[in-house]
Amino acid sequence: MAAATTRCFLVRHGETEFNRLGVFRGRYEVDLNDAGRDQAREIGLALRGQGIETILAGPLSRAVETASIVGEVLGLKPEVDEAFNNIALGKWQGVAKDKIKEEFPEMWCLWTTEPEKLIIPGGETIAQVQERSFRGLKRVIRERGGTFAIVTHRSVIKTLAAAMLDVPAPYFWRFYIDNAAYSVFEHGESGFTLITWNNNAHLSRKVTEVF
Repeated sequence: MAAATTRCFLVRHGETEFNRLGVFRGRYEVDLNDAGRDQAREIGLALRGQGIETILAGPLSRAVETASIVGEVLGLKPEVDEAFNNIALGKWQGVAKDKIKEEFPEMWCLWTTEPEKLIIPGGETIAQVQERSFRGLKRVIRERGGTFAIVTHRSVIKTLAAAMLDVPAPYFWRFYIDNAAYSVFEHGESGFTLITWNNNAHLSRKVTEVF
């Protein structure tokens, strides 16, 4: 039985070279770079003393490695949970954003204005990401409760935030989240409450990524 109030830390994975170079990731496997590993250690230190009992991570290496570094600091072993995997971007994965902008201007326009309406061949929609990740979050709250961290991706964090706060589409670009920043939500009798958003005070360096 979950506790009356649970606390969820949503952590974005550390930086990769694709973040720095402006390349779409999706489910493409790209490891943390050195800056990303430093960021993971910094966020681990920032989360000490927060009472985190469990760390969950999406299955991609950049999320797992971030969670593992954080777990080393906190003395916890992360668990992989497919519900918090990144959005699948189909043929866009591993492709530079400038190339997508040039070759698919109409789809790029939709991505930068109302990505909730975008359908990429072989990919997921924003609504599908929200449905699976929110279902996973509710399962974790129901089965575990307490205070836990989920290390995942910006698409998951944005869609979860909108689901928890009941923000209607278009919402995706109304939320900004840095690599290795964290946000905190509480869940109790009155539902979800946002406590902290995009806390990045612990980061010694970061890349600002708009789209």
